[in-house]
Amino acid sequence: MEQKETLALEPYRSLDEFSLSDLELVRLILRGGSVLDWHLLNFSKSEALGFCRAHGIDPDSPDDLALYERIKEDAVDYLQESFNFPVPKPVRKATLLQLLTMASDSGNRHRQFCACIVLKAVHMSNHFDASEARQALSMTDQETFQAAERKIYRVVSQMMAKGLPVVEFLGGRKQRSSMMTKLLSKNSPLSAQLFDKLRFRVVTSTIEDVLPVINYLARNLFPFNYSLASESYNTLLPFATYCGEHPHLSKLVSKLQIDPDLENQVLPVANRHSSPEYRVIHWVADMPLKVPNYQTAYRTDGINPIPRPIIYVRTELQILDRRSHRQNEQGEASHESYKLRQIDAVANRLKLGLRTNS
Repeated sequence: MEQKETLALEPYRSLDEFSLSDLELVRLILRGGSVLDWHLLNFSKSEALGFCRAHGIDPDSPDDLALYERIKEDAVDYLQESFNFPVPKPVRKATLLQLLTMASDSGNRHRQFCACIVLKAVHMSNHFDASEARQALSMTDQETFQAAERKIYRVVSQMMAKGLPVVEFLGGRKQRSSMMTKLLSKNSPLSAQLFDKLRFRVVTSTIEDVLPVINYLARNLFPFNYSLASESYNTLLPFATYCGEHPHLSKLVSKLQIDPDLENQVLPVANRHSSPEYRVIHWVADMPLKVPNYQTAYRTDGINPIPRPIIYVRTELQILDRRSHRQNEQGEASHESYKLRQIDAVANRLKLGLRTNS
């Protein structure tokens, strides 16, 4: 699967340059939240355009516009049929850029309310549609993963070439034995999805670089709305405390749409075999990928599924600073110690089930 899309990258923003939208975005990722719990957006016009590009959507492409219109109509029909929800004509007729702008405009509360609801339904409808299409894609998983890897490496290579603060980047696909062990370590291995067939580790220069790097990756590779809720978590930095100690971020915290103390009330959902001393931001996301010659790339009768130009590839990322990375490689927090704990737990499960040693 040859990757043909052109990447128009969003600029890197330091903490002092963060907008409210930037802070909302990284917070959602850090706490493993869902965009379905939001009630507004805070996009500027340029941020709305950047969000479209992050999804691989070109507002000037007839194919991309046709995909959006089809998904939007399906979402609006769902809202009307299931909830009898009246969608105002300006909202129903809005382009994606217009809908994102409406959802960010507090000057018209009713239209903002309706636009947010439609966007949530679009979000889910697109997810279902892309999942069904992916199953009918003629390309193999191997080809799809290779295309995704090329896209990711191209963006990160550009980051490093520009001198952005990424000091180490490692990644690839898990071995079959590692995937089997991980599935066996889960509570419901038969129904569990293995999220990290593609996984990467990003190490930044300092802890102050972590949030800007997450923001950059979300703006350019992994749209924040397709971060996997409850699978992403943060054991690296306390969000509210960290923001409160930063002069610029502390001014934005009071404007967040969800109580800034929420993180203090909810413990991160970490891997149960990890050491309490292990520090990382673990982020699982669906990355959009353009399908070249998509009209002929699916096994379909033209209707089931309808060929679409964009699919999604699930990816796991671990992000941390260099100092924390070095500390993680020592003692109980090391990867070697983690694998031993995981192997022991799986071995006991295979031999004993729920029985305990007498």
